[in-house]
Amino acid sequence: MKKSGKTKKKPSKMEVDSVVEVGEGDDAGPSGYADAEKQRRKLMEKLQARREYSDRESLRYSMMMMMDRYHDPFGGHRMWGKHYRPGEVLDEETMKQLRWSPPVMVTPEEDKDEHLGIEDHGQVITDALLYILREKNNDEEKIHSVLQMPSTMPDVLESTNKNSYASSTYNILMADVSGSMNHYWRRLVDSWNEYITPYLVGRTNLFTFGTKVELKRSGTKLEYSDLDRSTTDLTGALQTVVDEVYKCKERYVKVFLITDGHHNSTDVKPTKVICQMTAAKGKTCDVFVLGAGSDFPVQYSISIRSRLHNGRANLPSLFWAKTEDNVQEQIRQIADILSGGSSRCIQLSVPGFSLPGGVKRDILHLKEWVYYPYGPETLQRLTLRLGRNICHISLEPREMNLSILNKVYRQWNSVIIQIHNKKERVPSNVLPFMERLLETQLDILRDFKPGTIKERLTRKEFKVYETDFRTLFNKIRAIITNSKFNSELELAENILSTTVGGGKYETKVLQMKGHTDEDYTKDCIEFMKIYKEYKPNVLKIDNTAEDCCRITLSSTVSDLQDPDFEMMMNLNKFEFLKDFTISGIPVHAPSRDSVSINPWSLGVRSLLKDPYTILSQVALESIAGKKNPSDKNQEVQVNPNDSETRCNAIIPVFSPTAAKFMEPIVNTRLYAMCVTFAILKNPHIIDFNIHMAALGVTWVRILFEYPTTPRPEYVHHRIESIEATAALYLSRPSYTKYWQVLKSDAAQALMTESIIQVDKKTLKCETLIKPMFILYIYQRSENLADAGVVANIMRMILLEYIGRCLSHYKTNDNHSTPFTDFFARTLADQELKREWVRNYIAEAKKKIAGSERFLLEEFYTLEQVQQAARKSAVIEIKSLKEKLTALIPIVVDMKEVERLRSLSLAGDLSWFTLKAFAMEVGLREEVITDLFSERSVFMYTAHALQYRSSRDRLTTPMGDYDASFNLVTKKVQQENYRIIAKELIREIVKQLESAWLKAYDDAHREVVQPMTRQLILSEATEQGVEVTDTTFEEVYKRYRPAVGLLGNACQCRACPYFLIPNRRYNQHSSVERRDSKVFPHGLHLAAYSLRDSDISTVISSLESGTIKTPIPRQAVEPFTEDLENLQKLYYEEGLSGL
Repeated sequence: MKKSGKTKKKPSKMEVDSVVEVGEGDDAGPSGYADAEKQRRKLMEKLQARREYSDRESLRYSMMMMMDRYHDPFGGHRMWGKHYRPGEVLDEETMKQLRWSPPVMVTPEEDKDEHLGIEDHGQVITDALLYILREKNNDEEKIHSVLQMPSTMPDVLESTNKNSYASSTYNILMADVSGSMNHYWRRLVDSWNEYITPYLVGRTNLFTFGTKVELKRSGTKLEYSDLDRSTTDLTGALQTVVDEVYKCKERYVKVFLITDGHHNSTDVKPTKVICQMTAAKGKTCDVFVLGAGSDFPVQYSISIRSRLHNGRANLPSLFWAKTEDNVQEQIRQIADILSGGSSRCIQLSVPGFSLPGGVKRDILHLKEWVYYPYGPETLQRLTLRLGRNICHISLEPREMNLSILNKVYRQWNSVIIQIHNKKERVPSNVLPFMERLLETQLDILRDFKPGTIKERLTRKEFKVYETDFRTLFNKIRAIITNSKFNSELELAENILSTTVGGGKYETKVLQMKGHTDEDYTKDCIEFMKIYKEYKPNVLKIDNTAEDCCRITLSSTVSDLQDPDFEMMMNLNKFEFLKDFTISGIPVHAPSRDSVSINPWSLGVRSLLKDPYTILSQVALESIAGKKNPSDKNQEVQVNPNDSETRCNAIIPVFSPTAAKFMEPIVNTRLYAMCVTFAILKNPHIIDFNIHMAALGVTWVRILFEYPTTPRPEYVHHRIESIEATAALYLSRPSYTKYWQVLKSDAAQALMTESIIQVDKKTLKCETLIKPMFILYIYQRSENLADAGVVANIMRMILLEYIGRCLSHYKTNDNHSTPFTDFFARTLADQELKREWVRNYIAEAKKKIAGSERFLLEEFYTLEQVQQAARKSAVIEIKSLKEKLTALIPIVVDMKEVERLRSLSLAGDLSWFTLKAFAMEVGLREEVITDLFSERSVFMYTAHALQYRSSRDRLTTPMGDYDASFNLVTKKVQQENYRIIAKELIREIVKQLESAWLKAYDDAHREVVQPMTRQLILSEATEQGVEVTDTTFEEVYKRYRPAVGLLGNACQCRACPYFLIPNRRYNQHSSVERRDSKVFPHGLHLAAYSLRDSDISTVISSLESGTIKTPIPRQAVEPFTEDLENLQKLYYEEGLSGL
């Protein structure tokens, strides 16, 4: 394009600003962009002169922070929102957000007590720990140290500072109340009020943001009515948070940001606020970001937390409730952090680092990991200070291990991500340093002497730790090198898996079932009291070779009978777990995290057979010490030549003769700890239900492998031992009360969470193995139930089994057909369904297409045919529902039911195991036949599909067979009606279109012949058209006398509308051109215009476009004879004179 000779006027600074203030540089116009480019270059020169920048992005970021309008001339990407032009009217809220800038920071008041003089409280005991961290670099070894800060404030420091802390604390909740939060809101309100509120000390303001940001109240409680279901003004929310943090006078600030969606309320993007955020000086600000669902703004959330947070370094970077069911769990995690005083700081006498290569600090937070680049010599006595109070702690250095190093690395990763998101430089050597520390630690493990306690416990996890650390390094590298993630959720997954807070159940399990060294000491004292009291009875037990481990030839009883048993009490916890024999049934039970929460969901894949009928955890530990298993199941193979001897757990059992003396021992905490370790391989927790659950799961596995009697002798002995061992727990109140509810109200006992409580605790049925096993054990005791009660419980178990297996069946599929899948195999099987639909539609089309009203005489245009066809199809569809189920057999698909499984909800069960169980509890054959009949299964399955939640399913009475059949019929109709109806309409319309088009093509096969005015008048009158010579032009308004053609009536003599004028004639005539990519337009005009020329000239003129649009020769040649006839007619008849 030519340039203009005129010079454009350079816009004023105001004009430039009005364009670039919230838009992109490349939209500012040539001059505006040039000004911005000059500004950019000057700033770059200044910044480069000041400091070094590791990359272009860091330089660009700092430059933007210095520009008055934050214009981004580099990237060309949108920073704040859409582009604005001079004179454009902006709404009030947008203008307010555009003008916003962070307020002046208010410095908190100093603590007056600090000037009163130091008060020394002397030596105190805390849970602070000091670790030696070794680093090998080539042949050189360096010693570093890591201090774990106390988890709680020492009492001597806390006592005089509690009131000061409360008065210096400000809590800010900023909660998203937009429409998409509706799914989470009720659980969020309940969880916040129950778990967070008790730990909010000091001043609290609750803000909400939807279309507007509002201060709802000064108080701690959320309300259901706070939800307003509007849009999401994240920008306004962040501006308010910054205002509140900067302007408050309190020293400790906690910010809680909860959101599930991206900003969509104004055109000013949250980036504008985030870029201006910095941590408040002189204040400790803890930021808790809770993302909800699959669409929350991950990058925004991490950036906000990174810029505003300056509190505890190992505070989780992100909390994420993936579904509404996770809200309570995430809120409780936040509450757990608050309960430990997350923002409390202590001044250390020796400053340290939250991250190697970072900033040295002497003010550190509770529970933080503090790194020192030198050995522990100067750190063994430290002074702690809070205000004017000081105290001293003494620390004994201990060696680092992989589990502790993992926790340290997660804090370091959190700090790295925070630095990276603030666009600051990450210490360049930190990742190589972390890798060297890991390699050194792994080398130490490789050099352990075989047989040591540490070697036994860690060798099995060696490969797992190594793999986990490598994965951790790869993920953190991907985050800080700006690798592209497929979605923001992938970024969230990476952050959660590499920083503090990783691990799905770890925190919850330790809180619920944690067992510390202090607990162990107390439990040993309690155990020895019980042991000494009942030792005479233990010595009476006849301990045979059949009761002993086949490898160590020892058993639990033999260890207790040993005269030197009390020497065991001198061992530490891990040595005791390794050396005290827990004998029982060896099983292969794949490890799953959820078993730690729900022991009844344990799954046993196989049981070792004869001769390894009884083994011990001591034998497994010994074998594991010689191997190097690399999986988390920690399995071993007892016989190297037999793959069926793989196992990883021992289910403790006693023979019937031994069991009657063992109840006091079995019910101690120390034995529960040993049992937990034997089954779950977790030395850090104690689970009082895992033994009973494991016995039940093992018993069910035996039923699966040996459903009928007689069974092998060793299997019979195992069942007797399981029964005898389980009976030791029947006196526990929890099982006694559960049995009473199971007998009196089976529905409540079988619910996942009952609506009744026992001892102020909700009654739960974690899996169906629990009620089955308890029913079985009690039926072999004196407290048994009659046959009618057992039959009713069995029926409810079958219903609940199917219900739990189907509770999530295709719930996320909008096009699912669950009732069809289980009751209408003809429609569930896609091939059978297609065949049935084809046959049905064929019959329907025959019926409709045979009607005379669909002849060509009835419909003038194709559109009229289509409309009429649809109306007829609708009439046919009205009877489709009845025909649908009348023609299709409605029966339950027993094979589909038999294939149902749900390990986590129902337990490690199958349909066939349930049949074996029915026989084991003594039900008569005819009762079992009825319970498992096709008719009964029909009712179970129908009820289960109608009520997906356990509570609804078991509180709603199950309908009889007729009611169930009617329900299923209706559901099958609903699921298939629309699909088949849509196809039926399409096929019927297609069929009737084809019939009409065939009749049309037959009637319009010949080329239209020209007609004179007189001929039209004559023949039109015969057709019943009221036309005279006087009214001809009015009736036939578009007659072309030169070529003898009408413009509003068909001239095909075979057409029923011959010479009948119609205003829709164009639609009628266009039908013959529907499938032709090239239609020979202008045949009559060409024949008339070139009536004196030879036929080749006519064809050439049509081909070249002389007459009308060019037409390919192959489209014209089929009409050669017709053209010649038309030429002759025009020439001889002299139609041109008309």
